Amino acid sequence: MPDPTLSPAPTHADHVLAGPTGVEERPLTVAPAAAPVTPAGADEVAQEPLARNRDFLSVLIGQSISSFGDSISNTAMPLLVLALTGSGFAMGIVGVLGTLPDLIVGLPAGAFADRWDRRKMMFWADLGRALLTALIPISAWLGGPTMAVILLVTFPINALRVLWLSAYTAAVPGLVGRPQVPRASALFEAIFNIGWIAGPAMAGVLSALIGPGPTIALDAVSFVISASALLLVRRSLRAGERSEPTHIVADIREGLAFVAGHTALRWVIVFWTVTQILLAGLTSGLIFYITKDRAMGSEVVGLVLSAFSVGALSGSLLVARVAPRAVGRTMLVGQAITGSTLVVSVGAGAPVMAAAAFVAGVASAFVMVSYISLRTLLSPDALLGRVGATARTFSVGLMPVGAIIAGAGLDAIGGGPVLLIMGGGMVATAAIFAFVPDLRRARLHA
Repeated sequence: MPDPTLSPAPTHADHVLAGPTGVEERPLTVAPAAAPVTPAGADEVAQEPLARNRDFLSVLIGQSISSFGDSISNTAMPLLVLALTGSGFAMGIVGVLGTLPDLIVGLPAGAFADRWDRRKMMFWADLGRALLTALIPISAWLGGPTMAVILLVTFPINALRVLWLSAYTAAVPGLVGRPQVPRASALFEAIFNIGWIAGPAMAGVLSALIGPGPTIALDAVSFVISASALLLVRRSLRAGERSEPTHIVADIREGLAFVAGHTALRWVIVFWTVTQILLAGLTSGLIFYITKDRAMGSEVVGLVLSAFSVGALSGSLLVARVAPRAVGRTMLVGQAITGSTLVVSVGAGAPVMAAAAFVAGVASAFVMVSYISLRTLLSPDALLGRVGATARTFSVGLMPVGAIIAGAGLDAIGGGPVLLIMGGGMVATAAIFAFVPDLRRARLHA
């Protein structure tokens, strides 16, 4: 998920590792199935300033537009499902269909990202998502069975999202060079969140004016623009040619074995997985709480989600400059702050909810950038796709559990209690994982 405008910010080019990646690591015993060849031009990429890196800028701009479309769908889709069914449980079912692909196709997607041209993977995934997403507003315009269409296309849309994410997360080091991964991750986080500032508010207004179905058409257009931007990227972004062919199953096993054998990486992924399960139904919970429990309009939903995005943008820009090295403590503190804001929001008025959302956005940006940077720098280039896919298989693939529980909870006890449980769970998670040395002491070394 994200990154800043291209003003000067401290880079990580001077970071030297305690281990081969620049992050505090333990020795590994996993032997690679096949030795990859370093992509041509990698050294030059590492030395190229981000502001003059044309390929990086192309992806950055394309994804900023795509994130704007995503933010619109993220707001309009639950509103559409709620309008069609009036059920929090139905919102949870759609959430399950949106995350199930991470569990089913996540590991193969990561292996393919380490075999194929990652730029082409992202291009075709964006194009496919554009076509499938367009079916929802078309059904709404024609008066068709829109809920059935949503149920049919949600899984394949998100299967393509899994392919795109596997390629994207593996491509960043080749796009900017390893020394600049933390700053590039912060810049991507910031630019992604720019779209999420205006997007939810616009989605709320448009949903009230023309309906949430037609509003989703903007997301389909954003995918087309994102795919077009990838055509401007010159390098292939392949991991490199392999010295000998390997079987896809062997590749998947290699990625799993690497994660299993790396203590710090394993704990980071466990922490993130618990967090994602807790927050799986957050957007649905907020929408249900604001529109049903509090009888406020969809414009308040847009205000709160936009406030979160402003905070996330601010936090991303700040983390790009501050560049915290104690990433473990940063994740734990940010987690506790985010959970506390959810607790504060329950029972509060719209201004307080928006302020709390802003603070949560700042904190979550520090957590996200710390997590992505640490996970990336702990992984060798040849395994980037598989490590990322392994992490998402567990963290996102298990989100249906949280989505179903949250959806059932919305119908049974209401939005307020569900949000309190989520917030309290996040604070408790931060407190529990503070006792895990490998997470608490995780650092990026200068």
